[in-house]
Amino acid sequence: MTALAKNVMRPHKVHQRNINIVPADAGKVFYVGAFICREAGTGVAIPATDTAGLVPLGVVVESMFPTDNDKALTAALDNSTGADGSIDADGGGTRCVRYDQTGEYAFAITGSTPKVGQNAYLHDDNLVGVTSSNLVKAGVFTRPGPNGTWFVDISRSLDAVGVTPQATLVDLGGTLGTANDTMVAMPTLTDSPATADALRDDLHTNWKAALDNNFADLQTKVNALIAALEAAGVLVP
Repeated sequence: MTALAKNVMRPHKVHQRNINIVPADAGKVFYVGAFICREAGTGVAIPATDTAGLVPLGVVVESMFPTDNDKALTAALDNSTGADGSIDADGGGTRCVRYDQTGEYAFAITGSTPKVGQNAYLHDDNLVGVTSSNLVKAGVFTRPGPNGTWFVDISRSLDAVGVTPQATLVDLGGTLGTANDTMVAMPTLTDSPATADALRDDLHTNWKAALDNNFADLQTKVNALIAALEAAGVLVP
């Protein structure tokens, strides 16, 4: 399955649409049924791709040219020779795309079979999977659909979007003890050591290894959290 090359009637669960409009990117063609995203650094929309930083928007649901039969049949908006679109203060616009922000829509899948509740990630404007290179989220898988498709709740596409990415956090480096996913209690030291040297030896023998291992566990967990927050777009990679 490849990106759309014509309008499609995408199967969907009956729902009240939540329609919005977005300016179209210069040079792009938008088809009914396509999943669209906003470019990372601009306010214009493009057909979805697996590209880092894209903000998922929703599914194109209607033609912008209902009185133009040719354009209505071939695309929702053919902006292949147009400039970036714009929206005015009254909610209208020039070279804009209308899209639905909510509902369950059926998409072709790639890769392993989804499970209900798993995240659906965009590969293009017509294809999703349980993973992708850049984890641009289309929504959450809800149930199998016709002809090998799966329904995706696109209202869940923004679960991890809308948080301003924070500054980069560098992984904790250094070599400590051995991480084993278990924090251990510190051993009891000898009561009333005979000398300072005896106390030092007791600390080195009984505490150092436990402390090193505990810090190694913390290091592993902190680095895992950093990676997860970067993947979710909360931290800048």
